[in-house]
Parts: sequence; C-alpha cells; structure tokens
Amino acid sequence: MKTGVETLALTRPATRVQNQAGLLAVGCLLAITITGLLWLPPLQQDPGYHQFADHRTILGIPNFWNVLSNLPFLAVAALGAWVLRRKPVFTETWERTAHWLVVTGAAAIALGSGYYHWAPDSATLFWDRLPMTLVFMSILAITLGERVSLPSGSRALAPLIALGVFSVLNWRWTGDLRLYGAVQFFPMVALPLLLMLCPPRYSRQSGIWWMIALYVVAKLLEFNDRALAPYLLGGGHPWKHLAAALALMAYFVSVARRAAATPTA
Repeated sequence: MKTGVETLALTRPATRVQNQAGLLAVGCLLAITITGLLWLPPLQQDPGYHQFADHRTILGIPNFWNVLSNLPFLAVAALGAWVLRRKPVFTETWERTAHWLVVTGAAAIALGSGYYHWAPDSATLFWDRLPMTLVFMSILAITLGERVSLPSGSRALAPLIALGVFSVLNWRWTGDLRLYGAVQFFPMVALPLLLMLCPPRYSRQSGIWWMIALYVVAKLLEFNDRALAPYLLGGGHPWKHLAAALALMAYFVSVARRAAATPTA
C-alpha cells in the first residue's frame, strides 16, 4: 500500500506532463492564430454592425433595451467585489490583483457598452471593446496560473493586458480588426484546452465551464440579433448582454466556492 508521500511523488511527474501538454497545445494555438493574422487580409469594421434590431427611444433613452441591458454587468461587478472581499482561496497575491482587474473590467463594460449603445458608431465602440479586453486577458492569465504554473500566469498578466489594450488601439488607429479579433478568439479556445489538459489548482471549477458556455450563447445571440427580434424583446443583442453578464457571474460564483486542490507544479 502506497503512502501519501509515495502517491504524491508518483502524481507529480504526471502533473508535469499534463501541464506541459496544456502549454504545448496553447503554444500550437498561438502559432495558428499568428499564422491566421498574417494570412488574412486587413478586416474593416462593417458599418452595418451598428444597425441593431431594436432602436426605440423609451423614457428619453435611445436604443433603450441595448443601453439598459448593460446594467447586469454592474451587478456582476458588485458580486465580484463582494466575493473578493470575503477573501476566497488564492495561492499568490497576484491572483487577487488579477481578479480585481476582472471586476474593474465588468464595471467598465457596463459603462462603455452603455455609452456605445446610446450613440452607436465606431468612435463609441472603442469604449465598448476596450474593457472587454481587460476581462479576456485577465482571465486567460489567471487560468494559465491555475492550470500550468503560478509563475507563468504572473509573468503573462501584464503583457496580455497590454496586448489587449493595444489590439483596440490598433483597430482605432488603422481600422484593421484582425488583432482585436484574435484577442477575442484566442482566450475562448485556449481556456477549454487548459481546462481539459491541465489539472486544477482549485476545486469546484464547473463555473468556468458555465462561463465558456454562456459566452458562446452570448455570441450566438449577438450574431442573430435581427433574426431573433420576432421572438425576443429588443432582438438578440440585449440578451447577449445578459448572457455575457451571467457568464461572469458563473465565474465569480466558482471563485467564491472553491478550495485548494492537490498541489501542482
């Protein structure tokens, strides 16, 4: 019968192999993403993007449902702040900082997206997209730390956020959406790979899967805004905001409920 020490000694090499496999998969995904960026021609913002299914003015608020449907992001930011103040389990200080960046990003999405939908055009869209990159990149760095190694997540946090901010600035300066599209695409593919291939540092991770699933729902609602107008109040876009806010809520609930799992490399 193996002792606890012997079992841990046997699992550490397996954990390292899993971490390396996850890192290799993310590296391959990064190579594919960079190749796609170089291969694709510049992508310009479609002017029709700003023509949403519902543009009614109610109570003096233009595009009422698209503006008001951003309020759930403020509620989620409040939930995230409440969770972090209750001191959930973190292994290192930088993880708490990264989660506060997610909270800040959620609050900024409510304000930036509300501002954009009040007067939708490419200039105001900048303030919608900028805080989203803060959320995407922070969660990617957090997941790298939790699934691959804490130092990798810590080292990646600042460069990833800088890349996210630059992607939106680059779109504003050049009109080319390729880099911003990659910043959206990469985390939503990398996160499932890391979850499947690398062991968790914390327990009760189902909320992260719910976050990914709800984000996919949000994108489907966004892409089918007009098609859903006969069936959903305001079309698909206001419900996209709700689904995205619920995705972040699922993430913070997971953070609130978790405990330390078996130590990893």
